[in-house]
Amino acid sequence: MRISLAALLLPIFLFSAVVAKAEPYRRLVNFEWEQIDGAKAYDIELTQVKKEGDKGKPKTFSFKTTDAVWNGRLTPGMYMMKLRARDYRGVPGDWSPPSEFNVGLDNVNLKSPAPQAQLASNDDEKTDVEFKWDAVGGADEYTFELNSEDGKTKITETVKEPRFKATLPVASPYTWKVTARSSEGISSDATTVAPFTVLGKAVAPPTISKPESQFVREVKWSRPENITGYEVIVARANPATKKWEVVKTYENYTEDSLPFDSSWEGGKYQVILKGKSNLRPTSQSSKIAFDVREGDRSAAAEYTALVRQSIEKTSGWYGIASYLITDMKFSGSNPEKNSMVAYDAFGGTGRLGLGWNARKSPWGFLTIVDLSGFTINGEIRTFAAAEANAVYKMPVGDRGEIRYQMGGFYKEIPETIGDPFTGTSENQIISAIGPHGGIEYWYSLSPKFGIQLNAHVYASVMKVSTPNNQDIDPSISTQFGILGSYRFNSKFTGLVGYARREDRMSYKAVPSSTNFALDGDVNESVVVGNYINFFAEWSF
Repeated sequence: MRISLAALLLPIFLFSAVVAKAEPYRRLVNFEWEQIDGAKAYDIELTQVKKEGDKGKPKTFSFKTTDAVWNGRLTPGMYMMKLRARDYRGVPGDWSPPSEFNVGLDNVNLKSPAPQAQLASNDDEKTDVEFKWDAVGGADEYTFELNSEDGKTKITETVKEPRFKATLPVASPYTWKVTARSSEGISSDATTVAPFTVLGKAVAPPTISKPESQFVREVKWSRPENITGYEVIVARANPATKKWEVVKTYENYTEDSLPFDSSWEGGKYQVILKGKSNLRPTSQSSKIAFDVREGDRSAAAEYTALVRQSIEKTSGWYGIASYLITDMKFSGSNPEKNSMVAYDAFGGTGRLGLGWNARKSPWGFLTIVDLSGFTINGEIRTFAAAEANAVYKMPVGDRGEIRYQMGGFYKEIPETIGDPFTGTSENQIISAIGPHGGIEYWYSLSPKFGIQLNAHVYASVMKVSTPNNQDIDPSISTQFGILGSYRFNSKFTGLVGYARREDRMSYKAVPSSTNFALDGDVNESVVVGNYINFFAEWSF
C-alpha cells in the first residue's frame, strides 16, 4: 500500500492547526521577593484556584530559580503561590504560607477616538461616532462605557468585537472606557479611559443690519442659534491711501449690537463680524459697509437732519427740469420803426439743468438752458437762454437754507415791429449777455414737504445781436417765484408753484428823417409772464 507525502503531511498540518487554535492565551507575569539569607535557590509552586462547580483537580506548576525573581507566562485566572528556599547543600526550607493572586487580562489599548481628540461634525444635533480598540488576548467580550460631561448621555454595552458605534449629541465633551473580560469572568487589571470632544457644525454667520442713516450711533445684528459671542472688527476707509484701517477690535464680544463711538470721525466704515460658539467652529465672516456723518450724530442732530431732508441736496451730480406755462404779455416800442405793439399770447418755457454739489464744501455749480415760446396769429415764436452759476449754500437755523447763485447768462428776447399804415408786422430777435445773481430761500416743513422762495436778476450789458446792429442799452430782467416741494425719495424731489418772469431788453435806436426816433431813444421789448411752474430735481 502506497501513501503519498501530501497525505502524510495533511494530518500533521491539521493537528498543528487545531493545537495552535486551542492553545490558551498566556500573560507574562513577574514576581519579585526579598532575598533570604543563605538561600542559593528557590522553589515556587503555583496552583490554579478552581471555581465552585469546576471539574477535575486544580493544576499545580512548579518552578525553580536561583534569584529572588521569577518571570513566566500564565493563563489568566486565580492562583495560590507557595515559596521555599534551598541552602548551598540543596536542602529545602519550609514552604511559605499560600498567597493568593489574580492574573487578569491585558489592559485595553484604545485607538479611536484618541485621547483629547476633537471630532469634527457637519451635524447640528447628533452625529455617528465609531469607537475602536485593539483586541485583547483571552478576552471573549468587552464592556463599553461612555458618559458625557453634562451627565445627559450615558451608554453601557457589552460587545464581542473590539469596536462600537454610537449616535451622540454634538458640541459636548465625553469620556469613554473599555474593559476586557473572558468567559471565565477574568477582567482587565485596569479600565482604560480616554476623554474626547464631539464638535458641532459651524455656527451660521450673523446678519448685520445696515444703519438707516448716516447718524450712526449703534450697529445691530442677528444672533443665530448656538452663538455665545462674537469677534468684531470696525474699520474705516482712509481717503488718502484708499485702504481700510482698523479702528477697533473686539475679541469676545457678547452683545447683539455695538455702540458706535461718538468720537470716531465720519467717513466710510465697515463692520466685519464672526459668530463664536462653545465646541462649534467659528462662523464665516459677515460684512457691511456704510457711511457715517461727520460731526454731531446725536438724536437731536438726527431729528434736525431728518426734518431738513425735504430741502437737502445730495452730494455729487444732479439734474433739474421744469416747465412754466403762462399767458405771456408782450409790449414793445420801436421809435425807429414808428412801432408800438402790445398783445397776449399763450406760451411756456422748458428748462433743463445740470449741477454738482461738493461733499464737504458749501460750494457747487449749476448750468441751465431755457427754450421759451408762444403762439401768435398761428405762428410759433421761440427764444432761448442759458446761464452758468456758482452756487453757495448757507444754513439758516435748523430748517432753513439760503442758496446764492452768481454767474453769467445769455438771453434772447423776441421783438415784434408793427407797421401802423399797412397793419403788417415783422418779428426779430434781440440777444445779449451779462451777469446774473440769484437767491433762493428753502424752508423745511417736514421730512417730505418744503417751501422755496426765489428771486433772480439778469443784467443785459453786452450785445450779441440786435436788428439794427446797434449796442445794447443796459436793462434788467427779473424772476420771482414761490414753490412747494415734495421729496419722493433721497434722489428725487418734485416742486410746483408760481413764478413771475419779466424779460426786458433794449437797444439804441437810429434817428432818421423818416422815423420818430430822437437821439438817445431806444427800441425796447418786454415779455411778462405769470407762470405755473412745474419743477423736478433728481440726483444721479
